[in-house]
Amino acid sequence: MKLEKILPRALGDSDSDCASIFTSLIMAAHFERTRARALGWRGVRPCASSHPAWTCRVAGSDHVFGIRFDGERREQIPGYGPFLRGRFSLFIFPPAQSPLLDVFPLDAMRVALSPEYEHAVREFSGGEAHLQPFLLGALGMDVSFAGNALSLTLEAPARHRVICADGIAVDQGWLVAPGEAECDVPAFSLFLRLFSVLAATAEEQLGEKPRILLGRSDMPRRLFHADASMAESETEKETLLCLAACFGPCPAVEGEIRALRALPARHRPEELEQRLRPVLHVLTGFLGAGKTTFLRRWLDFLHGRERYTGVIQNEFGKVELDATLMKGDTLVEALDEGCVCCSLADSLRPGLERIISAMPAEQFVLETTGLANPANIMEELGNLRDLVTPGLVITVADALDLCRPGQDPGREDTGIRLAQLQKADVIILNKCDAVEAAALEALTDHLHSLNTRALILHARFGNIPFGELDAWIDAHGETRLPSHSPRLMRMGEHAATHADEGYEARAVSFDHPLSLPELKEILSKAGPGLCRAKGIIAMEGEGPCVIQYAAGRLDITPAPEEKPIDLVLIGTDLKG
Repeated sequence: MKLEKILPRALGDSDSDCASIFTSLIMAAHFERTRARALGWRGVRPCASSHPAWTCRVAGSDHVFGIRFDGERREQIPGYGPFLRGRFSLFIFPPAQSPLLDVFPLDAMRVALSPEYEHAVREFSGGEAHLQPFLLGALGMDVSFAGNALSLTLEAPARHRVICADGIAVDQGWLVAPGEAECDVPAFSLFLRLFSVLAATAEEQLGEKPRILLGRSDMPRRLFHADASMAESETEKETLLCLAACFGPCPAVEGEIRALRALPARHRPEELEQRLRPVLHVLTGFLGAGKTTFLRRWLDFLHGRERYTGVIQNEFGKVELDATLMKGDTLVEALDEGCVCCSLADSLRPGLERIISAMPAEQFVLETTGLANPANIMEELGNLRDLVTPGLVITVADALDLCRPGQDPGREDTGIRLAQLQKADVIILNKCDAVEAAALEALTDHLHSLNTRALILHARFGNIPFGELDAWIDAHGETRLPSHSPRLMRMGEHAATHADEGYEARAVSFDHPLSLPELKEILSKAGPGLCRAKGIIAMEGEGPCVIQYAAGRLDITPAPEEKPIDLVLIGTDLKG
């Protein structure tokens, strides 16, 4: 074993070398997020505190784990030489609705049921007094100064049980009768998945398999008295379990020891995850809903966390406007002159191959035209599993358009609009700032009735609580999502396309700068079937401007660094 693979400097240069080793393990594992997921990580967040601390999630557990570095000491171990022995406290925070809280300490349940619980967990630093009831285990780290040995040890009671010697009385009798347990938490088993992920991460970074040892010892069970004092029981014992992953010559764990053949509860990734194929999410939504705006906000969130994401954009028509607007933010592969759900299906594979070879990201987003049916796209992605893992379908819906006065009721309940909403795993209800609260609530309820399993998030100018979307994606990554559920069609039925509904795209060029009245006249003459207009054109007194028209609203944004391109009109029965 070579410690320099993890810590490329000598031990003893600081008083927190074990914390530095822990940080190096996590950072190396998360350098490539797909590798971190294959090891079982589902997110790690360093805490803003005076001493090192982290919160994390792992596969197979619904809980948030808190890890706090408590310090280290140098110790001469007979037969092994000088070692650095570090100590970390382990906390476990179940979801507020988890039935597991019923067996947690009463103080923990009181905190978990408060409105501030989730915020407290997010801001965890390890020193909060009110979070101490969630402290249920410890992690030990032994590191040889010779650089040839490292061990990780999980220490936790098999069952953390505290006896109420005097009971806890309430008006109607006893909340906890005298002599009964105030809590009874299976602490060791709850921490097992976290420890297996840590040990597997060390195994990968060090390039060798550890010896796995399990130790068992007894300690007096604790008694809780009515005056809040604690004592040790003279008759009852609590079993303390110690599980160690030893790399190189390490001292054995204490107590009755036995060797295990493998690391228990180790995460076993699926075949696709092992092969590290990137995930491809599909971003859809009807004309003018705000897909590109949402996508840019999402990319800002992802890239700010070093989770770089490539984009494939599909235009209905020959003008690559959205790809032009995205430039400089990320690598964009443009598929134009058609709709990817039908006429461009054959170009999706070469487009994916180009962007994957140019940008080895963990995930990509396919932004479709506003007229794409995601049912057709998901069917096509089934033939591309050698390149990507199909991810979510995210549909952006236009609250302003769907709540417009005078529109036909239920216009989203037919054709492509309906297909985009029903196939969505996540619905982003955009432009909520432009809709009355009552109308927005009614629309949200209606969308829930159309797709009972989708997550619906309200957006303003494309902004949503992206952390909530991130957590939902991680939580549902191994479940059957609406977009992955096949739909059997009736005999003779086929998935709707833009051709069925008569949509067309028309590009208009101009040889002179337009005035605002001229632009409005062009849009008016296109007829009531006009759904969308976009382009970069020269405007009088402004120069190049981005033109966006949807749901009866016209937006003009100066774009002095862009070159004018055509104005694209999309709709049915276009005139002029």
